[in-house]
Amino acid sequence: MQHISKDTRQDILQPTQKALLRHIPKVDTLLAHADLQDFDKAFILPLIYEYLQALRDSILQGAKPSTDINTHAKNIKSQALQAQAPTMQSVINATGVVIHTNLGRSVFSQEIMEQITPLLTAYNTLEYDLHKGKRGERYIHATQILAQMFGVESALLVNNNAASVLLILNTFAKDKEVIISRGELVEIGGSFRIPEVMKSASSILCEVGATNKTHLHDYENAINEKTAMIMKAHQSNFKQVGFTKDCHIKELITLAKKHNLIDYFDLGSGHCGILSLKDEPSVSEICKYKPSLLSFSGDKLFGGPQLGIILGKKELIEQLKANQLLRALRVDKFSILALIATLQAYRDKAYHKIPTLNMLLIPLEKLESKARHLQSLIAQSCMSQKVQVEVLRLSSLAGGGSVPHIEFESWGLSLQSKILNAKAFEEKLRLQGLITCIQRDKILLDMRTLLPHDEEKIVMILESVLGQGND
Repeated sequence: MQHISKDTRQDILQPTQKALLRHIPKVDTLLAHADLQDFDKAFILPLIYEYLQALRDSILQGAKPSTDINTHAKNIKSQALQAQAPTMQSVINATGVVIHTNLGRSVFSQEIMEQITPLLTAYNTLEYDLHKGKRGERYIHATQILAQMFGVESALLVNNNAASVLLILNTFAKDKEVIISRGELVEIGGSFRIPEVMKSASSILCEVGATNKTHLHDYENAINEKTAMIMKAHQSNFKQVGFTKDCHIKELITLAKKHNLIDYFDLGSGHCGILSLKDEPSVSEICKYKPSLLSFSGDKLFGGPQLGIILGKKELIEQLKANQLLRALRVDKFSILALIATLQAYRDKAYHKIPTLNMLLIPLEKLESKARHLQSLIAQSCMSQKVQVEVLRLSSLAGGGSVPHIEFESWGLSLQSKILNAKAFEEKLRLQGLITCIQRDKILLDMRTLLPHDEEKIVMILESVLGQGND
């Protein structure tokens, strides 16, 4: 295709296009416009350039945009306000997925936040020893309560459980073999794969068994002079059924001790045994077998902040602390304080302070009562004639890659607008901050994941959305 120069292109423009191009406002004129005076020049100038270029392109493609400078200024102002708006906003989770990764996973309670706020809004002893009057260690604050809670020798915190895996492998199996079952070469969110993280940690993968079956002798036959570790990765985000077999962590611990190896269990999403979860080992249960090392996420079933919790033998924990990689993976003061407050809530059996745990423990009859209460609030509102509401049984999920094989019976509402189709209805609700799902052309609201006062907010959102009609 022959290239057309700018000058030639101008020659073949239609008179209307030339006139429209001449009416494109100048940059200085827009900068001086009253609607744009409140914006910092360094911020607004690139938006003006981008807007004017888009305007030129649209004219060359045959469009006939407005020639009114006030219209252009208002358009740029709108874009500027949108660019300045915060991208992280609070929303209502009505999906029934409790640990919703896209919506921030575990929620903090007001009680937890009030407990840690005084320490966050003042200087604190994060890395200072008051008794010795010199630098201390940030990891000690949670070590004692974790050790007491789970009956282990020591503990360490990093910024997430993926960091736990990386640090442990890099510390104890650099340039050495790690034996793991083929059925446990898992991938979690963000394409984080066990084989890839082993490569990043400079560990050598030694996979044993078959995808569906791995026996103890498979591990034992693979042990050689290069072996450093026997690793078990919990299948937390999927479940194998049918003709399957895996080895219990107790067997692997015994085998590792026999050959003077380290055993490591990457539990992924750990829970404390408060929840009755079929085929889902709790942290407390595993710690009874005295594993060398165990790690899990703090912000999944545990219901705390995002961090990786490593439990195990004191001498191994000390070696992890000595790894220079820990500096890049260390946990911050907020996460430490939030974890300690969460651990104290567990210790005091104050489960209402842990929203994730509280939501998964809500009795079915209470969920039904919430659904009928919300139904009555909608019926009393001015929008009752614009939406059909039905109370129905639903199934909730833990989410966050946890216990995918377990559904939690729940109650909720189905909404069917009389003026909007389901897709348009869902979009309008979403843009107002109400996150739902569609099933059989109806909007579903699961009561399990609603927080206090969400019901009143939902009614207000419905009134706003349905009051807009078909716009």
